[in-house]
Amino acid sequence: MTEAMKMKPRAVAMDLIRTTALDGAAYRARGGQDAPSANWGMLDRLTAALTAWQEESALREKALLLIEWLAVEMAGYTVSMLGDEAGSWLAEFGDEVRREQRHDHPAGPTAIEILTIILDSEGQEARQGPFGDGRLQRIGVPYVRYLRVGRSLEDVRELALTLALWAGGQLTSLMGDDAERVTGYLDDRDPAPRTRPRPGRGSGSGVFAAPHVVGGA
Repeated sequence: MTEAMKMKPRAVAMDLIRTTALDGAAYRARGGQDAPSANWGMLDRLTAALTAWQEESALREKALLLIEWLAVEMAGYTVSMLGDEAGSWLAEFGDEVRREQRHDHPAGPTAIEILTIILDSEGQEARQGPFGDGRLQRIGVPYVRYLRVGRSLEDVRELALTLALWAGGQLTSLMGDDAERVTGYLDDRDPAPRTRPRPGRGSGSGVFAAPHVVGGA
């Protein structure tokens, strides 16, 4: 994968999810019960992508596509685990997030609002391009509201990390904390050529279809 491809919103989203999911699986394998420690390499890669988009004067637009990808993946994993109960689970999870995130500018409530929009859009026709349908425009409302003047990069990074950690955790749970199944599933989703052999996979790889409403490239 070229450096330019690595900077595309979809590629950045999948890197974040892959990293958080594999970190979580490795942590569980070591007997960990809570959350793994921060992955500073992942944070550096995200910051590099956001900085590059900012230098292109495209931060808000490309980061919105990144947020959409992360939210669509998170919604897809949640629906695959919970089916029709996904909406009620998200409502309860949102209440918990709002109770716990009481600092001055929390990303959690905005992430919950975006995920709610994604779940509500399930089954609708896929968007044809950036800002091409009502769903992306609806996502854009809480997204833009969350971004502070002069601190957009910082705020986008916090929102992306929040969604990535949730999505990675859901994927790890969905794959039974099995790193090989996580890798196999994500390799199947990612058409980019790999430079190393794919590890063997358990029977759970590909247990659900990709979310049928997808984000921008």
